[in-house]
Amino acid sequence: MYKKFAFTHRQEGEIIHIVLSGYLEQTGGTQLREFVEARLQEGILRFVMNFQGIELISSPGVAALLDIASKIIDDYAGHLAVFGLDGHHLAVLEMSGLFFLATQAASEADAVAAVKE
Repeated sequence: MYKKFAFTHRQEGEIIHIVLSGYLEQTGGTQLREFVEARLQEGILRFVMNFQGIELISSPGVAALLDIASKIIDDYAGHLAVFGLDGHHLAVLEMSGLFFLATQAASEADAVAAVKE
């Protein structure tokens, strides 16, 4: 059994750090999208997502991530970097096209550097 999806966040300057855990599915994707949209409306445009705690991502979860990335990059000209993906999830998100929008980083420090550019 997978853990229920959850996320925590902290703000460091102009960057929101989001730590994801559990099973990212439709409900969790909606919660994450609503959180990011609220930050975008507040003028926050730089996001770092930590996937180290993610156990599984469903198809609706992938769709939510694509929607979030599109909103950040295309609608707001913001920046999104992700790190902590295991090999399977990295392959799934790469095939989905997420990395045409978001930057895939090797570490949190690399992700922070990517969104500062």
